[in-house]
Amino acid sequence: MKKRTPISEIMTKEVITLNTVDSLDKMEHLFKKHYIRHIPVVKGDKVVGILSYTDLLRISFADAVDEDDES
Repeated sequence: MKKRTPISEIMTKEVITLNTVDSLDKMEHLFKKHYIRHIPVVKGDKVVGILSYTDLLRISFADAVDEDDES
């Protein structure tokens, strides 16, 4: 890639997003279905954050630890 390559030539044009009310199951499904590692989170027409696959793993690990503590 050349240093002067316009961003428009390399960017993702059809962005997969989540809404703030979507579930973690939907997030996991999108990561696996589309082989992606980051998903923008939108509320209306504004991006309010980005979730990564690592975020999902952290949440899953924390839930597993909490379940072990309860037993």
